[in-house]
Amino acid sequence: MEKQYIKSERAHFMCPNMHFGMMARLSQEYTDEKLSLSLNMLAKAHPFLRSLISLEEETGKLFYAVSQDSQIVIEKRENTDTLWEDYKGVANKEWNVFKNGLLRVFVYPEKTSFAIVFIAHHLLGDGRCLLGLVSEFADAYKEGKVPNEVEECLIQDIVDLPPNSDLKGISKYIVKSANKKWRKENQQVSYKDYACFAERFTKENPVAYELLKVSNSRLKNMKRCCKENSISLNDLLMAKTYIATGTKKIIIASDIRKQLSCYRKGAMGNYATAFGVICKGKTTDVVEKAKEVHKQVEVYKKNNRKLMLVLSLYLNMDANLIDAATIASFGSFESKAAKFVGQNMFGYLKRDGVSITNLGKLENQNMEELIFIPPASPATSVTIGVVTLNDTMRMCSSYYEKILSREAAKRYLEALG
Repeated sequence: MEKQYIKSERAHFMCPNMHFGMMARLSQEYTDEKLSLSLNMLAKAHPFLRSLISLEEETGKLFYAVSQDSQIVIEKRENTDTLWEDYKGVANKEWNVFKNGLLRVFVYPEKTSFAIVFIAHHLLGDGRCLLGLVSEFADAYKEGKVPNEVEECLIQDIVDLPPNSDLKGISKYIVKSANKKWRKENQQVSYKDYACFAERFTKENPVAYELLKVSNSRLKNMKRCCKENSISLNDLLMAKTYIATGTKKIIIASDIRKQLSCYRKGAMGNYATAFGVICKGKTTDVVEKAKEVHKQVEVYKKNNRKLMLVLSLYLNMDANLIDAATIASFGSFESKAAKFVGQNMFGYLKRDGVSITNLGKLENQNMEELIFIPPASPATSVTIGVVTLNDTMRMCSSYYEKILSREAAKRYLEALG
């Protein structure tokens, strides 16, 4: 495998709370031996599960240092009573990717079943990547199925994106100007300084979580509504979010695997883009709002320059400037260039963003429950993660307690269900 460098994933490197989770329940008796065997199968198949992040001294680039041994960290608990405290505990200490692997696993044995939580650093991959990984684990544990070995091949250059994806016009000028100002400042954030900032940030900005299970009858009605009105389930969920929250802009993730020649089926890594959908219509009718959403989303899907904008920004921007953006935005590092990028381009100034990531539908009878716990980006007030397993939809929101009340977070989820 060719050495894989951190390029379009760079914004996940020096940014707090860049982890997310997948909680699964298997109706199978738990044993330490089967857990270890199954996770080792995954690590053998996926090089990034055997990786730490390393610095290439001669170039200053970051890359995935692949070893022969699994770097998955496993922790076993007595029961699920501590599950959410365990998950929150991951955020309370900076995840040093130079010393720790990119996947942590908590397991909770019960009498005839067990719960397991996969927590991935965003440098390991995106939500769909983790969804596939958990599905592979369930198949390995219950059936002994060996996952396919896949060579990782990340987005490394603008030419890896679809045609007409590169920046142009004012966007190109702004990035070039920011790079020039940053280089003129001639400075760099040390990882030690960032780690101190991240630990302080996570303690001062605690994240909370809310869960919702959508009834099968409700989900069936939602699907019927979508079919009758030529809209997607995601359009409908977004429409409900606009109405419930009053926001005019929602950030959504869009899977682009089918559009990338570098992607290998089943590989780890980030193969998604994100964009903000603005809907200013005043209607409170959910279907009409969903139709408005659908039109806006289609505009992005048909225009690579709009769809790939955030990835193009990362690929055109100085890597060290991206590193400094978060810490400078929150006043722990002096840089006008980095502060401008973080606050005006990455959204750290207002911190009022609403984000939805719907991973879609998965059929896997080896799991009886699945919850996607989305990352809590410092640029958003709330992020909602959605996944449907065997026709059962579950939602989970990650939100900053200082920005959003628990009552509001519960109300938002209830409105979606």
